[in-house]
Parts: sequence; C-alpha cells; structure tokens
Amino acid sequence: MTEKIELIKNAVLETKTIAFDYCYDKGDVRRRVEPYFVIFQWSAWYVFGFCPERMDWRLFKLLRMRNLTLGDAYAPREIPLGCMGEQLAKQATSPEKRDFNAQFPDTKKLVALFDPAAKYQLMEAYGPDSFAETDEGLLFTLNFSNDAYMIQWLLGFGDKVKVLEPADVAEGIRAVAENILGKYK
Repeated sequence: MTEKIELIKNAVLETKTIAFDYCYDKGDVRRRVEPYFVIFQWSAWYVFGFCPERMDWRLFKLLRMRNLTLGDAYAPREIPLGCMGEQLAKQATSPEKRDFNAQFPDTKKLVALFDPAAKYQLMEAYGPDSFAETDEGLLFTLNFSNDAYMIQWLLGFGDKVKVLEPADVAEGIRAVAENILGKYK
C-alpha cells in the first residue's frame, strides 16, 4: 500500500496522470486519472482525481487498484466545490498544499504485533503485504504522521494488538486503557 501511496503522491506533486487496472462490481477496467490527493476515509485509502474518460471527478479505492503506473503531465483543473468539502478543494489546488510530505510527514514508524484473528482487518485496511506472519502473530509495520489517529485505530483492535514501537504510542494506549478502566471501577 505504501508504494501505491508514494507513487500517487509523486504523480500529484509532478501533476502527472496515473493509470491502473481497477476492480469494481461491474468487473475489471483500465483507468487513467489526473490525481489530486490521497484521502483516508471510510476505513480505507482512496485517490481523488479527474477521470478524462468519464469527464468527471471520482474516488478510487487503492486496495482495488493493480498495475499502477505513472503517466503524462496534465494541466491542473479547478475542483468544483460540490465534489468535496471547500477546505479539501482549496488544499488540493494550492501548490504549497500539494506537498504531501510537508503536510503529512510519515516520520514515525509503527511496529505492532497483531493476533492472527485480526488478519482480515489488516488486509482490508492496508492490503495483504502489510504484515508478516510469525510464530508470535502478525508483525505489522507502517509509517504514520498522526499519533492520535494511530492510537484510536489501534484501540479498535482491543487486546488483539501489542505496540512494539514507538514507545510514546504504546504509552498513549496504556493511558487510554487506564482511563477506561477507571470509569468502570
């Protein structure tokens, strides 16, 4: 998943199209898109962009994309506000905001051990290559930028995950767990 996001980030920064095979309820199709940003919504990663074939704005779920390639340069379009929130539209068309690494630097590395029962959830959220199966469980590694979001996401797994690093995220989970326990005493 990280490789897809990196390729799409580069395409956005360089204003280049992306092409990919896309699987949806009507089958598989090859699509070419002018990407504007990557968004995490509804428990999954999506790319938002303009589809010249459909002459419309679309969201494409990254997990349904295969054979992703970088294409030709495109001239940025103005995003109609009806397509998405006004703040996101401004962000997507502002050159300084298109630098994803400056806005959302993935500088922290999460290493966590998940119970095998969480396998389908990890696959749904980050794909089948997001973890390694070990004797102790599923070893998951991910770079991230938002501690609060990461802690909330990990808490959704209850006792089916143990954070190995970073220590501050493990401590954040412990603090929330103690706070919850205190409410039930």
